[in-house]
Amino acid sequence: MSKTDNSTLGRAGIILIAVLALACSTPHALAQAETWAAKAPMPTARDALVVGVIDGMLYAVGGEIPSSGPNVALGSVEAYDPRSNSWTSKSVMPTPRYGAGGAVVGGVLYVVGGLDSSNFPTNAVESYNAKSGTWTREAPLPTARAGLVLVALDGSLYSIGGFRPGFNNTNYSTVEEFSPKTNAWIAKAPMPTARCCMAAGVINGLVFVAGGTRYIGHGGTETPGVLEVYDPKQNVWTTGATMPTGRGGAAGDVLDGKLYVAGGILAPLYTYLIQDTVEAYDPDKSSWVTEPSMPTGRLSAGAATIDDTLYVVGGLDRENRVLSVNEAFSPFLAVLIDIKPGDPNNVINLKSAGVVPVAMLSSSSFDATSVDPTTVTLAGAPVVLRGNGSPMTAVADVNGDGFPDLLVYFRTRKLQLTPADTEAVLYGKTYSGEPIRGSDNVKVIN
Repeated sequence: MSKTDNSTLGRAGIILIAVLALACSTPHALAQAETWAAKAPMPTARDALVVGVIDGMLYAVGGEIPSSGPNVALGSVEAYDPRSNSWTSKSVMPTPRYGAGGAVVGGVLYVVGGLDSSNFPTNAVESYNAKSGTWTREAPLPTARAGLVLVALDGSLYSIGGFRPGFNNTNYSTVEEFSPKTNAWIAKAPMPTARCCMAAGVINGLVFVAGGTRYIGHGGTETPGVLEVYDPKQNVWTTGATMPTGRGGAAGDVLDGKLYVAGGILAPLYTYLIQDTVEAYDPDKSSWVTEPSMPTGRLSAGAATIDDTLYVVGGLDRENRVLSVNEAFSPFLAVLIDIKPGDPNNVINLKSAGVVPVAMLSSSSFDATSVDPTTVTLAGAPVVLRGNGSPMTAVADVNGDGFPDLLVYFRTRKLQLTPADTEAVLYGKTYSGEPIRGSDNVKVIN
């Protein structure tokens, strides 16, 4: 009987194989849900940096080190690998800067605008190719500014907002679109509220821009809690639900379909007003929810999401100290799973008409039978239903540790996998509504 195709396996046969051979496969580690965890710090402490994710690696680029004179703009680039919890140095950015915008398109990280060591805004645009480790000069930003956000959507980049320092700092509502294919910029509909230092992210084809700082007259500031939403296809802006805590200089990114806004500062921008609180906007409910606070309150940190985990790196704390801190948050309870127990390679043949068994493993801190199988998906596929409409499941002590494990089954042809995939992710909820996530390596053939 082939382990590549389980089309003829009955429930008892699958359970037996799982019980006998689970040890042949190494499932991923267990972690708690809705908690922050300290990770390996950045080698270079900095704030006002750019971050981006390429091939599961977080790249920290540029930033500043505040000083009594002109701030020191950085060009250093360091990459964080969550799998090994380690950092490596990469090719230095040609134009040292801080307060720039950054985003990734097609596996290339673009850095746009910002301030140099003379506190002067630059229009420099440079792209970093992680595979070759090289930087390329791109068409300059039409409106030189800092404190802008840069987001990637459908192969284009959108630079939004920002400011220009001066006797009366200038707030920008400017929006400009960059096409990497043509290496050209075009003006788009301006943001309704001119501001800088916002949090932003893309959800379902829309750009969400939250909070930020507005300069008023000579030395005045405000941190409005405005949320504005941009539709690039229609080139129009709409207003969303106001943030519970208006803040500027917060770190932001999208996690689990929500825009997370972490830290930042309240007007009038005194360091003791730096925040550790976290709020998330759910566009499906048009509402904000409060999430667990960061262990380290900070301003001008960088944020990026990898494998359903939000990483917040660097920043400036309430003592005006520049930070190397790296903290990670996930709303999911990470569960141990084993795809196709007994198959060390977890081979999935997409042409198979059979089913793929997955074991969710219990432990002293987690009861797999508390998971509602009707909520569970693997690579986008739901659990197989029996003739009576109930999910196909089984309970057994799969790995002989004395805890009952939950087995669920998925139709192979419903899995949204390709031969290029090396990992499959399981999502679900417990009966009490707690979200879970598990992953395991796979070898996909077609």
